[in-house]
Amino acid sequence: MLLGAGTDTITDDYTLEQKFAEFRRLNLDFVEVPLRSTDAAAQAETFRTLAAAHGLPIASAVIAEFVRLPDMPEAERADAVRRIADTALTAVDLGCDLVLVPVRVKPEEPERAESYAEGYAELLTATKQHGTVIAAEFVGGARPADAANLVRVVDDPRARLFFDVGNCLYAGADPVSDLRTLLPLVAQVHLKGGPDTPLAAMPLRELHEVVRSGGFQGRCALEIESPKGRQSLRDAVSVLRMYGLWTPAHEGNTTHAG
Repeated sequence: MLLGAGTDTITDDYTLEQKFAEFRRLNLDFVEVPLRSTDAAAQAETFRTLAAAHGLPIASAVIAEFVRLPDMPEAERADAVRRIADTALTAVDLGCDLVLVPVRVKPEEPERAESYAEGYAELLTATKQHGTVIAAEFVGGARPADAANLVRVVDDPRARLFFDVGNCLYAGADPVSDLRTLLPLVAQVHLKGGPDTPLAAMPLRELHEVVRSGGFQGRCALEIESPKGRQSLRDAVSVLRMYGLWTPAHEGNTTHAG
């Protein structure tokens, strides 16, 4: 299973250059990047340059503004979706085969799911010729099962679930049980802790068994939000290796980026 990390993972005062160098030294397999419609082209050029310099593919992108679609005035929604679709195409041009769109689905507000589904369909249409996976991630206390229902409603083989084990805890969900149930829909997994639970205290042995026994062929990406920065990222990688969730393709220098 391939392991990557988001460029927001190291949260101390590292530059992007130093982050890419650290990912390379840790032998990670890919990078996940955030893209904003307001400056996606400029962001992409920076990411492209750094990826080439450090020999790291950019495999997935996060377009966070998707989560706000249901909260926008209806008259503004179509333009917002077009901007997001253009940003998704920028991600494709970067080499991404997966675009993450966060969703805050609430069963008691079905109109939110309807707004998301409309935007989702537009993204799938815009990226159809590229075969890009559009993966919904449950955020803001949304339950995994509710995001999965949205994916099923969209009913497209490229509509998948981005399963975040830490976000399960914010929603009061069981990451092991829900991952086992929803694994056929899952394209990629975010590995992190919860509000009061560090990654090392997550049920990693059980999660590994779920992905192993389920024949999961997707990727995992680390999301480490800690002021310890480099050391917490290194600790996270060590923990994942200890539990068998990742084995680097090539051993190499794991000295910190300077």
